[in-house]
Amino acid sequence: MDQPNSILDKILYSKKTSEIEHFNPSEVVTELFKNLTSREEDVLRKRYGLLGKERETLENIGISYHVTRERIRQVEKSGIGKLLKAKNYNSLTGPIERTVFSVLEQHGGVMTEDLLLKELLQAVGDNFTNRQNIIFIISELLGHKFKLLVDSIVQRRAWYLIHAPLQIINKSNEILFQIIEKNSRPLTISDIIINFKKTDFYRQNKDLLPDDAIISYITIDKKISKNPFDEYGLTSWGSIVPKRMNDKIYLVLKKSGKPMHFTEIANKINEIKFDSRMAYPPTVHNELILNKQYVLVGRGIYALKEWGYQPGVVSTVLENILRNDQKALNREELVEKLLKQRMVKKNTIHLALANRSKFKKNSDNTYSLAS
Repeated sequence: MDQPNSILDKILYSKKTSEIEHFNPSEVVTELFKNLTSREEDVLRKRYGLLGKERETLENIGISYHVTRERIRQVEKSGIGKLLKAKNYNSLTGPIERTVFSVLEQHGGVMTEDLLLKELLQAVGDNFTNRQNIIFIISELLGHKFKLLVDSIVQRRAWYLIHAPLQIINKSNEILFQIIEKNSRPLTISDIIINFKKTDFYRQNKDLLPDDAIISYITIDKKISKNPFDEYGLTSWGSIVPKRMNDKIYLVLKKSGKPMHFTEIANKINEIKFDSRMAYPPTVHNELILNKQYVLVGRGIYALKEWGYQPGVVSTVLENILRNDQKALNREELVEKLLKQRMVKKNTIHLALANRSKFKKNSDNTYSLAS
């Protein structure tokens, strides 16, 4: 996160950083739960996944206690009621409330749950147990302070302040979507912010739209996603959320900026982990062979055609070079030009030039097309 520039911002930043460094939701839950009976504590830990395991249903917990699910619901309600009235409630939850408020306010009043937890858990570790503890505290003990935007087909699960400017958020996302759609290609967040700041809407509301807020808003909209290379685009784009093998191959090559061996491409796809499916070298190789957007430039080495590589064997590329230059070239010039197109040995080029049906060696040791 970039550090602020103004003196006031630096003071607030320092205060927030200090609060996050002392932020330990697991300790807070442990201390608060000392106000409960052993059954109430066990029920709450199971119901909210506070034992390092997934949440359990009322019915399953009831079975383990040989009581009805309704009885477990009563125990859950009673336990939370005790926590809210506990003498140490304010002293334990107060610092968490202030920290969550500070982080949300800095990000425009709303953040996806993932982004919020990542920010809050910098010091203690972003793991399953800490996540479940802080979600329990925010949702059940501080629910009167922070509100939940539920996960839906249009938005990701997020938390927001009661006074968050929801109309500004919705309009911002509408414009951010239009910016990305208009560019028709993945953009860095810096590019998006630069374009956003050129709009009349931003100029009219810039006091409510710091960079952190823009970043937070864009992560809420499910129509927009980010690929593993920190580029934003429409979720429907293969270059952002690659579903087909060809999408993954293209993205890996595009980001490498240089030709790669098909086994290296497969390894890179598996390293990035676009999804749970493994990439196998033979599958990758077949895609590269069948798709005309890739050019074989060496033994098993492929490049993107859009980089200027010409398809065909060495002799075909040599013919194209002579045809495009429209003049005879000596062997060194041809070798230099071809090595920009192919990763082959010089002897392979010399051998191709010896083909008299395609190339004519002139008296000045230059080469031209035979026909």
